Amino acid sequence: MHKEESIKTLTEHLSIFEEHDSFTYDDISIIPNQISAVEHRSDCDTSVKFLGVKLAVPIIASPMNTVCGGRMAKALSDIQCLGIVHRFNSVESQASEFKMYHFENSPYKSAAIGINIDTEPRRLKVLADAGVNLICIDVANGGSRILENFMNRISGMVSDYGLRIIMGNVASYETTKFLIELGADAIRVGIGSGAMCSTSIKSGIGIGQVDAILRALAAKKDSGKDVKIIADGGISTPGAMCKAIALGCDAVMFGRVLAGTDEAPGEVLKYNNQRWKKYCGSASFAVKQDNKNYIEGEESLVPYKGSVSKIVTDYKEGLQSSMSYLNSPYIATYQSNAKFVKLSSSSFNERMPQL
Repeated sequence: MHKEESIKTLTEHLSIFEEHDSFTYDDISIIPNQISAVEHRSDCDTSVKFLGVKLAVPIIASPMNTVCGGRMAKALSDIQCLGIVHRFNSVESQASEFKMYHFENSPYKSAAIGINIDTEPRRLKVLADAGVNLICIDVANGGSRILENFMNRISGMVSDYGLRIIMGNVASYETTKFLIELGADAIRVGIGSGAMCSTSIKSGIGIGQVDAILRALAAKKDSGKDVKIIADGGISTPGAMCKAIALGCDAVMFGRVLAGTDEAPGEVLKYNNQRWKKYCGSASFAVKQDNKNYIEGEESLVPYKGSVSKIVTDYKEGLQSSMSYLNSPYIATYQSNAKFVKLSSSSFNERMPQL
């Protein structure tokens, strides 16, 4: 092979790679470049409007069977956050969760459905008849023609009941645009970044969560639509949530963060003189239900954490602190003021507590 031909072949192979880095939350930091007039972090208002409800903190509980049932959704609604009741049971059991925990008339009622064309239209109707108008279509890959076919099937019901639809998950400009064109009111962004998700390990699919968010936000901007962007996965600290919101996300979705709380489904277990609760990825549970062998979710135990309200308060105070550094009494100001820097490994390690 001539040298010119070799260079051409190398160039062709390199063309499949995008030129920029794919960042995670640990790769970036918010620059404290504002002279702040905020006297105390408690003066910062963390509330946002989200699909017709006010969220006191932009936190949503993931529709996972070990994270959000009726008890979790009710506890979150009491503090003006949102919990999406999982779909891994019969629709009758799912719908009864709202009555069982006494929030049938709450505007914070939200539930998940799948895309099985034989079963899920009925699930959707039962939920809609029960007054649930925030519906999360819960699938691993939102960039799917199967989802498109399902949306075409239920479009009349969505219109008749005035439902607000959350779709996902996606991690690119193209797939975010696809969901916007399908009529999504909100989009879950993140593939392979969840604590119990092994999609990237088993399939090689996925990008850094910050990169995924930026691509989704670009698609939203180009569309001109007021679709809500939800950062789903990769958040394990209040600081990571701050970065997601500062980037421009409308809300964050928590799985592992809320697993292990009193309100999460499941019993408290005692092991080695400590208390634990089970936590598993949705794919691991859903796939097992269908008796399939290829699983893209893991299962583990997480430490018992007490009340969910304590977790939300911790994350709220972290967000308020970050907002105060950026002279931002409101989320919109915070997002407008936020600038970021890329961290080297040394600068990341320097910022960690030295114990």
